[in-house]
This record gives sequence, structure tokens and C-alpha cells, in this order.
Amino acid sequence: MDYLKKIELLNLVEHMATRIVAVPGGNGHNGHSKPLRKATLDKYRLVIACVRGNVSVRETMKRLLADAIEPSQTAPTLILGPTAPEDLETGQNNRVGWVTFVDGTSHPSSAVEIISPDNLLEVNLFIEKAAQADGCQLILGDFLDNIIMSSGSPESFYSFFCQLASRVRLKKRTAVLVIKEDIHERPIVEMVKRFADVVLEFRDQDIEGTPTVEMRTLNFADNTYTGWVPFPEGLKPFSSTN
Repeated sequence: MDYLKKIELLNLVEHMATRIVAVPGGNGHNGHSKPLRKATLDKYRLVIACVRGNVSVRETMKRLLADAIEPSQTAPTLILGPTAPEDLETGQNNRVGWVTFVDGTSHPSSAVEIISPDNLLEVNLFIEKAAQADGCQLILGDFLDNIIMSSGSPESFYSFFCQLASRVRLKKRTAVLVIKEDIHERPIVEMVKRFADVVLEFRDQDIEGTPTVEMRTLNFADNTYTGWVPFPEGLKPFSSTN
């Protein structure tokens, strides 16, 4: 694909995504917090968590898993990227796909399957197996960062992500996917948000010399939006314990 066509596609995707975000007549507006009705994230099919600045992707995943997802007897499937499997201890016997570049190397744990991020077929097969597994309702991970960085073109990533979103919906599973928003081109990030039922955005702030984390919610499924609120207090509408 030549450069001009690539730019044209990115601009088109950005335009589409901007139209979706600007939904009129919702129950809340950016800058004005409105309480969402109580529901855990696994009520939804596709949840995208966008992390900016110095906010830890690993700690965000841990917090979402602990505070915003209904406890289940079935362990979630983890599909990781920059976060290594040993860095995300869940206390459960998780099946793990590690989408990373480790040529010719297998993981010491038989529960971990290493997949190259430029092998989209193998990534898709792993997701398909996870979606078909009995009792497995949740897929959690940060593998999209590595997929985006190694994708040959916006079209190939769009096709891959469209298949992922469709598969999750058809199998009635929940995927909570975390991306490091500020390392990617904006149109690609907006493309990912375009498919989401819920977008959770996280940013770091320095308030009177104290580092803090804030979050806001774009709930397209329920047409409900919040302004920036402290994290993890912002998870209370999704909390499985409150």
C-alpha cells in the first residue's frame, strides 16, 4: 500500500470513530460525572481500557480483575503482550497466550503458549479456542500493543480486530483488552474504541505534588458517560463487591 492510501484510510477511520464518540442525548456528558448503574464488566462483550502516561498496564489489569469482574469458578484466559505471564499472578490456573517475540523458545510452564505477534493466524486460533472453551467467559490481556506495533498495515489490523470482536460477540464471551494509548497513532486507537461496548480511560495526574490516577468511562452500550474521577473509585459502578 502506498503512503497516500495509508493516510487516507487512517483519516477515514478517525472520522468514523469521532462520530461514534460524540453520541448526543446520553445520561452523562464529558466533564460531568453521572453514576452508572451497578454492573460488572462481564455484562459486556468488548471492554477496552486505554492507559496513558505513567499508569501501569499490569496494575490496571490486576485492579480490573479484582474489582470490576464477577468472581467465577472458571479462570479467565489471559492473552498477554508486553506484560509477562509471571508478572500477572491471579491466584488461578489460567490458560495463557503470550503474544511476544521469543523465537524458538517455549515457556517453562505448559499452561503458557508463546505466539509471535506477526502470526495473526495463530493468535486468531488461540482466541477461537478460548472462546469455545466450556465455562470460559472472560478473556483479559494487553496483547494488542504488540499486535499493533507489528502489524504490516492498518487494513490487516482492522481485519484482525473485526474478527476478534465478532468472535467474542458470537460466542457470548467478554474480552477486557488493555492498550497503552499514547504509544500508538491516534486513528488506530480510535479504531479499537469503535468496536467497544465500554471504553475505560486512565491517566496519571500530579495533584499538589501527589501522583494520582484518574479514570473516565465511555459506556456506549448504555449510552452513559462520566468525567474524570479518581481511580479506583471510578470502578464502583462495576464493582462486584459493592
